[in-house]
Amino acid sequence: MEVDARVTSPTLTLANFLNKSDACYERVTAQNWAIVDSHLHARPFGGPPVPFADLLGRLQRAGILFTTLYGIGQRLPIDSTCTYYLDCPGVKVATSLKNDFFNAQSVLDNAEDLNDSPVGPVITLSMSFLDLHDVDSIVDKMKLLQAEFPKMFSWVGEINLVKQALWNNDQGLPVPLESIKSWGPFMAELRKQNIPLALHSDLGDDGDGQKFLPLMDEVLSRYPQNKIIWMHLAGLSRQLDPKLSMSLLQRPTSIEEHVQLISSRLKKYPNLMIDLSWDVLYDEIYSSSDEERPYIKLLNSFPTRFLSGSDHVASAEKTEEMYRSEINKTSEIYRHLSDDAFRRIALGQNFFDFAGLQYHAPEICKSSSQGKAVPPEAPPENDEQAHSFTDEVKAKKAKAAAKRSRKNKEKLAEKKRERKQQVEEAPAGSLLEQKASAGRLLQTSAPLSLFNFMGYSSTCYDRTATDQWPVVDAHLHARPFGGPPVPFDQLIERLRRAGILFANLYGIGQRLPISSNCTYYLDCPGTPIRPSLKNDFFNAQSILDRNETLSTSPVGPVLIPSMSFFDLHADAQDNLKKMKLLQQEFPGMFRWVGEINVVKQALWKNDQGLPVEVRSIKSWAPFMDELREQDMPIALHSDLGNQLEGVRFLNLMDEILRLYPDNKIVWVHMAGLSKQLDPKLALIQMPLAAPLTIQRHVQIIKDRLDEHPNLYIDLSWDVLYDEIYDNSSEERRYIDLLNEYPTRFLSGTDHVAAASKPEAAYRDELAKTSVIYRELSDEAFRNIALGGNFFRLAHLEYRPPPLCSRGLAASLVPGLLAALIFAAALP
Repeated sequence: MEVDARVTSPTLTLANFLNKSDACYERVTAQNWAIVDSHLHARPFGGPPVPFADLLGRLQRAGILFTTLYGIGQRLPIDSTCTYYLDCPGVKVATSLKNDFFNAQSVLDNAEDLNDSPVGPVITLSMSFLDLHDVDSIVDKMKLLQAEFPKMFSWVGEINLVKQALWNNDQGLPVPLESIKSWGPFMAELRKQNIPLALHSDLGDDGDGQKFLPLMDEVLSRYPQNKIIWMHLAGLSRQLDPKLSMSLLQRPTSIEEHVQLISSRLKKYPNLMIDLSWDVLYDEIYSSSDEERPYIKLLNSFPTRFLSGSDHVASAEKTEEMYRSEINKTSEIYRHLSDDAFRRIALGQNFFDFAGLQYHAPEICKSSSQGKAVPPEAPPENDEQAHSFTDEVKAKKAKAAAKRSRKNKEKLAEKKRERKQQVEEAPAGSLLEQKASAGRLLQTSAPLSLFNFMGYSSTCYDRTATDQWPVVDAHLHARPFGGPPVPFDQLIERLRRAGILFANLYGIGQRLPISSNCTYYLDCPGTPIRPSLKNDFFNAQSILDRNETLSTSPVGPVLIPSMSFFDLHADAQDNLKKMKLLQQEFPGMFRWVGEINVVKQALWKNDQGLPVEVRSIKSWAPFMDELREQDMPIALHSDLGNQLEGVRFLNLMDEILRLYPDNKIVWVHMAGLSKQLDPKLALIQMPLAAPLTIQRHVQIIKDRLDEHPNLYIDLSWDVLYDEIYDNSSEERRYIDLLNEYPTRFLSGTDHVAAASKPEAAYRDELAKTSVIYRELSDEAFRNIALGGNFFRLAHLEYRPPPLCSRGLAASLVPGLLAALIFAAALP
């Protein structure tokens, strides 16, 4: 058989696996492949993976309709350049939650495409983080994952009972036999939820072919009611011998004995399943008919007890052809199976039953004249036939994407019409009209690179020749409240094209329910949102996956992930525990905390953002002490007040500043401005209960900056432009404030990078929040727009370039010319 023969998309779809389907499956000897890959590692031990959307395409083109995504529960250090543990003996691998978080969130982000596709794949998520040498933490971490992703994880594995291949990386050592009895709590939880546990348990080594068999026997005898999967054809490994066939034909473990020990345990333990993954099985067993024959007989004798799989590890350097090869090799044995075994293993009935999926493998046609046969997966007669099915799938996905695109365009068009009307109604020559025109013209990248921010760079920055946009976005939400984000690679390119060299990635610490179709909380009042670790995990891992391109690009951007999960209504120790978990998973990466809600009235209709109690603020001490120890800023969203009482919540921020004077605190949105102060944020109006004029707001900020030297103010939110900066008398007071305190403010947009937002939306927000910087003194501009304040707070070893003296030509491309060129290229 040609193992690389599987090169075209099969004609099977999910519709063939619905109970209502009356089609039978016509077996064709050369195309008896599995449609289930129940053992697929979507992410590698280290380094970047195949991009998730690309991985889905590979599965679809290979005819894989169902898969279990294992995360690989052990990761190489984040600072290691190694991507595969066997290539770097001595480099320690450690158990990790990273891949489980990333896999689950990737499934959510691609949910619409997966649901729309007639070929899926249907994905079963597996928890792979379990460390059997530290069982006390397992249940808590299981509950954490299941709270973050309700009803998404229905499998556990691949978990190492003993894996000799990892010994040189300080992992995979055999679990002490006597410790297996301590598994009771988490095994009971798995049993309660009917979740299978997939174990990697090597059978033995060259010296003793059954050396580790007592470990699996102990697991099976102690937990007979748990669903157990024994991986890799019941414990085969290279440590038995570099060539499996030679080892297995030798004593003390022959192929016959191996088959017999599997058979006896399948008879004794009805909840035991055997996994057929690993292409080495083909290389060293299936390629010999004499060696393969006993296993064919075994599978036919126990047709309900085996699962198909590849054990493919989808690291970025692996091509699609490599995956095809592994799938083809592990599928080779299926062509020799009885119809019953083939239907249950290759067509997935065992998998459906074991995973609790409501699908039904088609029956095998008894003869070509009986039943309506599923068209065979025959090689195409021509290019048109080969591509017809793929084109049909693409057409359906394109139709769904076009529908979503139309909705997004309609929303954006409505916003543009509203803005256009405002500008058109503004008097000719008014500040609003002038700035709107300027904003459209000057949306261009600043001609700077990271080199300009090195201590040895002698280049000066000429404010007269550039657009004076900031190079720092210290308040950027890389992921939305719900729904998919802008793909991370695209987000990086948007930042580069906008001239953003440095960015703080806030995750948005509150997420809408994973079952909700809503992507923005204001669009779905009554839908509760909850604090979450999802975005923090995803942001940090996304940065790691692009480390090479980010670290080698002259325009970065330098990305700082922020911990955004904090719930100030929760127990402080719980916040501290999760903080340490994130820092353990991503050592040295998190240098910031925020945006955290002290009070956010906009979220009240979503059961979040309610004001913390003043008396509870003192209980924050455990995590505030830790932040102070690490010299890590915490960015707080603390509304100042509302229309009835302009400073209603000021006492909350004052209490925080009083109790924690040595913590670095960032008060976001120009110190607590919110739409609840007035529907139009007209601060020069005077709410009756407590007048809040702009003059008073500025004085509030000044008083606290004077009294609290560790307080900083964030200038994010484009509404500041719409409702303040467009009035020269209102803006003037803030310009004077920034110039008086040049080292205490941070630039930012508050952009939420939802997939529905085009690049122009980010440019618009950046342009609006940048308007005020043109009016700043050189000192304030250098510290705020060019990042001096941000570098100091984030402990970055960069410095803003000096400003050119008046009349001195800078060696930078004129911003206006670049703007005109860019504007012509914008869609």
